[in-house]
Amino acid sequence: MILGFGSNSLDFPDLNDKRVMSVEGLIRVLGHEGAERIIYYWGGTRVSVPNIEELQKIRVRERVKQAFERGATPSQVAERFGVSVRTAQRMRIPSACVEDDSKMI
Repeated sequence: MILGFGSNSLDFPDLNDKRVMSVEGLIRVLGHEGAERIIYYWGGTRVSVPNIEELQKIRVRERVKQAFERGATPSQVAERFGVSVRTAQRMRIPSACVEDDSKMI
């Protein structure tokens, strides 16, 4: 299950325009093991969860990497994914990019 797609908005109650989650809610959405891991790691800590656009960027980067691994040129990657050739070149070697708050610049 991909979070956000397999559950409905009733799983995430609103309280004063802020989403809150009880232990029972976490278990309902993530299952016992997933909820236990989150509680163990982040319990009591305020966590900022990235939005869906960040997830989509990661998926595109993975697809770009796969295209390069299959032998695509930067021009082919740029055309296929709708980015500039320079951006395609930068995405080929992510360590060469400067990152600012998880965004390639």
